[in-house]
Amino acid sequence: MDRDWYHNVDVSSTPLTSVMDCVSCIREPTEDDMILIRQIIMSDEEAIQELNSETTILYSVLERLRLQKDKHRENIRRARSLLTLARRLPPELLARIFEICAQSGWTRAPVAVSQVCSAWRKAATFPHVWSHLFLDLRLGNSTGKVEFWLSKVQHAPLHITLDIPLESPSLDEVLGLLIPRSKQWHTLVVKSVDSTTMNYVFRRCNFPLPNLRQLNVITEMESSQGEAVNMASLQDAPRLSRLLIVQPNLPQWSSFMGITKLHVVLSSSTLFTPSINATDWIEMLQALPELRDLTLELSKPGTRTYNDTQPTVDLPHLELLTLHVSPEVNGILSTMRAPALLQLHLRCSSEPLARPHMPSGAHLCQFLESSPCVRLLELYDVDVERIDFVRCFELLPKLEELRLHDSDIADEQLRLLHGGNGYCPNLARLDFRWCNYLTGSALVKLTQSRLPQDESEGRVSSTMPQTRRINEVAVINCLHVKEQDVLDLAEMTLCRLLMRSDEDHCYTRGCCNNERYRQRLRLRHNNKLPETVIL
Repeated sequence: MDRDWYHNVDVSSTPLTSVMDCVSCIREPTEDDMILIRQIIMSDEEAIQELNSETTILYSVLERLRLQKDKHRENIRRARSLLTLARRLPPELLARIFEICAQSGWTRAPVAVSQVCSAWRKAATFPHVWSHLFLDLRLGNSTGKVEFWLSKVQHAPLHITLDIPLESPSLDEVLGLLIPRSKQWHTLVVKSVDSTTMNYVFRRCNFPLPNLRQLNVITEMESSQGEAVNMASLQDAPRLSRLLIVQPNLPQWSSFMGITKLHVVLSSSTLFTPSINATDWIEMLQALPELRDLTLELSKPGTRTYNDTQPTVDLPHLELLTLHVSPEVNGILSTMRAPALLQLHLRCSSEPLARPHMPSGAHLCQFLESSPCVRLLELYDVDVERIDFVRCFELLPKLEELRLHDSDIADEQLRLLHGGNGYCPNLARLDFRWCNYLTGSALVKLTQSRLPQDESEGRVSSTMPQTRRINEVAVINCLHVKEQDVLDLAEMTLCRLLMRSDEDHCYTRGCCNNERYRQRLRLRHNNKLPETVIL
């Protein structure tokens, strides 16, 4: 850039004649003084015009320099954009990212990303980007969408979601396009208003499904004739391992030999809430000999009647059991034997009772008699008698984690877990929320009793049996756990004052979001709390 013009700019001061020095009398100027004053004014006005001209020139130069600077900045931004990781991602990785976007629920992801740039358009040509097909048959031109999607997916796996209204004229055409690709089906999700439509879809699917891994069946209500959902036509699916059933009654089938994960959600309307029959439950589970993960859930808060029965079903491979039901339905525990069970989650679907539910405690103890390998026990708003807590501890020698929400457990029961001859020697993690009969000092003493050293003498205890130390204690909204108790716990182990993650059962309910308490704790200690206090 030529900078010579900078030196040609005259920045010296313009000669200035002071009017006060020129007039003979300031109070009464003479005629000559007035002529001189006018000449001075004209001279100053001419000087201002010259300065304005020079200022205009400088402003234009400044604007030109600013524009040039902006151009250089834009060029730098474009150059740096070429060095970003996004520009260097291989198309295979971009395609995988696009597939995850579609899988997470952004149904139009493949179409949207293919319109961004040439690199993204190239990545969107990979067939598995189009693997997730979401069809809402309430919308128009469903057949056109299916034809377009199938032309893109080619031979890649298909994960199909069908949302079918009560009346769907295009259903036959859509199924006619999808059925020839049945060998590509890996996931099938069918949502319908009633069981009649669902059964029609299953009758059309009466052919081998060699690669189907997951099936979700979601039905709002049974048909007016009381027709139940019949999945008998789906028996020829050798790789099917995961089932999600949402319907008013327990599902019925002859045999699903390979199912390892079953999630049953019993829906109900405000007018009719069917009862749960233990016999139907047993017959359902008897057809699933390889089951490893079982969940029974009520879709709406409230209670259901439960018809008990004496027979039981053996689940030799079951490792995870979750019951999110009303207290009356906890009796279903007595119908199962699960010797390999590792995790048991009991959650109440109705409002918590003001007192312990005695039958729930009895059924729980009876169930645990045949499940000695349980490592995690969660009682969420399921309160049992304190004597049942003692019995549970006796039956769980391998327990590693205990989670209690709104429980009446007290210091007396906690003392049974002390190191030495206490129950549950492998216990390492505690999570107590809304446990208002439990004191912080009892938690401190329990944690201290599990330490590997005799801290009072500073040496390793030779008499203490090998009990596992407490690695983490979570306390949220427990009335009698004070701030000093938290600090004492933090000296011996991790003390957590917040939920585990967004997968925590309390996360969506918002019952354990103690943000204000944690903020006050930070401020009182000037944000210098020990690292072992997890806020």
